Amino acid sequence: MNTGQGVIAMLRPRFALLLLATSGAAVADLPRPAAEYFGDFQACALVQTRDRHRETWFEFGPDQCHLPQSPCSTFKIPNALIGLQQGVVSGPDHVKEWDGETRQREETNRDHDLASAMRDSVVWYFQSLARDVGAAAMQQWLKRLDYGNQDISGGIDRFWLSSSLQIDAYRQLEIIKSLDHQTLPFKPLFQQQVSDMLIQSSELPGLLHGKTGSCRGAGPGQPDHGWFVGWIDWHASTPRNPVTSWFVVNIRGSEAWGWHARPIALSLLQDLKSQE
Repeated sequence: MNTGQGVIAMLRPRFALLLLATSGAAVADLPRPAAEYFGDFQACALVQTRDRHRETWFEFGPDQCHLPQSPCSTFKIPNALIGLQQGVVSGPDHVKEWDGETRQREETNRDHDLASAMRDSVVWYFQSLARDVGAAAMQQWLKRLDYGNQDISGGIDRFWLSSSLQIDAYRQLEIIKSLDHQTLPFKPLFQQQVSDMLIQSSELPGLLHGKTGSCRGAGPGQPDHGWFVGWIDWHASTPRNPVTSWFVVNIRGSEAWGWHARPIALSLLQDLKSQE
């Protein structure tokens, strides 16, 4: 393996579940040094691939992977689940009316339902949803999910946006895997609905589920950061031997946005798959 490639690192006790899941895994390799995928960005990448016979594990940048950071728009995933479970939204087609405020991204300046708000990453929709959930219920759900530091002191409609709530990449991966397996503490129907909202088109030979997140630096001298989290069910799978890769990519630096993390993640997934 080349220097700088992904390695299995010693995990903290709170990541015991992930360690158990990967303790028998083979270390995945890439056709070129991993650092080349990330350019000038500081980076973390986690990819776990499993079928019925084999498991592989790729890790790059463990120090950054351990670093708690704002979840940014990846929090739309638990936010939607909480809203559905609490009944403040009735389903994927639950419409909220645009408030008339013109925002930078044109696609946000219209009415949206839950599914389109997830697809277009419409901040105002999920801010309204969080206000409808309320601080008390939101706090209870974050505790139940063991979601990062569970700190919503930044405000009910801001705490996940360069604010008080922080989570690291390992916990992000555990939550993504649990959503795919429908083992989060929400009705299976709601987990399936949110999973379906995350489906994206890509050139990869599989069904991709993913969510980006982007945050400006929280203060002077603090870097911007971006996420792309999700999973892919590879088309080479068969009903008897499904093959899935769950992943988290986090980048930090000037203008390190989620839409930059996404192609990095897809390139990693493609090359890791080609090496099997």
